[in-house]
Amino acid sequence: MKSSKIVRLPLYAQIKDAILQKLSQREWKFDQPLPSESKMADEFGVSVGSIRHAVAELEDAGILIRRQGVGTFVRSYKDTGLWNRFQKFMRKDGRLPVFESNPLRLEIIPAPENVAEKMKIMPGDPVIRCLRDMSDNGERTGVDVAYLNLATFRDLKIEEDVKGNLYKLYEEKLGVFIADVTDILEFVIVDKEIQKICDLPLGTPLFFVTRQSRLLNKKTVEIRYEYCSAVNYRLRI
Repeated sequence: MKSSKIVRLPLYAQIKDAILQKLSQREWKFDQPLPSESKMADEFGVSVGSIRHAVAELEDAGILIRRQGVGTFVRSYKDTGLWNRFQKFMRKDGRLPVFESNPLRLEIIPAPENVAEKMKIMPGDPVIRCLRDMSDNGERTGVDVAYLNLATFRDLKIEEDVKGNLYKLYEEKLGVFIADVTDILEFVIVDKEIQKICDLPLGTPLFFVTRQSRLLNKKTVEIRYEYCSAVNYRLRI
């Protein structure tokens, strides 16, 4: 009989998981500093050195940020200098666009199979679908279609909430922090089928981005499909 191996995480890795759990359960608030290293050491029963190692790892991962003389915080969209910290596009003149959105529809629908698979829910389970028309400096650029976990985003409203930066909205109004995303990029040309979705002229070159967004506990709560004109834009890598 084959014996199973027990994998023991290093102490700092266990502390990282414990910090993320406290943040995920909102025991520690996103907009407030984390406890001091000495207080965390007392709470977890470890050395300050182990706490420092864990916090440094979370800083390197882009989850935490130290603010001189203030403390250590969860890294917010405000800490990046960008209106959207996951922004991938830039204008060809080097400037960063600030996309404006016109919310077209916010509805609860049965989860499509591809969305359900990524969210690890059953096909047909209810999800929120948010459809927005996107523009930059008055010029229409495409559409943004987001599927959201219903339990996480139940309080989302279309009236004014979904016009701007959704990640700002998630953090400030709903208390939901998106820790990381995975983007898959394709380059496509608008044909008749795509035109039904984005209503741009036939032959327009498009960036098509499929985004999977996760919480601190790695749970996927947003699947987003972005159709953005490639005529005046480049990608930041």
